[in-house]
Amino acid sequence: MPPRTVSYDLELRIPMLRHVYGYSINKICEVLGIRKSLVYKTLHRLYATLSDVTCPNSRTAGRCRSLNYEDINYIKSHCHLHSSVFLDELQSDLLSRRGVKVSMSTFFRTLRRLGITRKEVSRRALEWNDEKRATFDKACHSFNPEKVAAFFRSSGYII
Repeated sequence: MPPRTVSYDLELRIPMLRHVYGYSINKICEVLGIRKSLVYKTLHRLYATLSDVTCPNSRTAGRCRSLNYEDINYIKSHCHLHSSVFLDELQSDLLSRRGVKVSMSTFFRTLRRLGITRKEVSRRALEWNDEKRATFDKACHSFNPEKVAAFFRSSGYII
């Protein structure tokens, strides 16, 4: 059985009754003599196709974010340049340069949303130590082992 078609005039009355006159879904069904499913489908199709029309009952949950896009980009670039920065230093820097005062928990949640964690900073520090260690190993290999052993013997260390 093919789906029932509804006249265009009837489809236009549903959003008008809902948004202009403030009728409930049950009242619209009673006035137009249709089922709830048709009302819901028509309103859903309207909300999906028209970006200007939104459901009056839907609201965004929670508060607005206290950091805007530019502030978040500043934090991201600052953390990229200074990988071992502390949260309080970042907070005072953001206040002095951007004029934005936010709490430590906001910073922590923002960094977590950006994917910047303590592990990432530790990994960067570890890579930095690997570079220093490689430089040190290279410098150690340039020494003559007999001279190093003689130095340790003369200082009292046993090899």
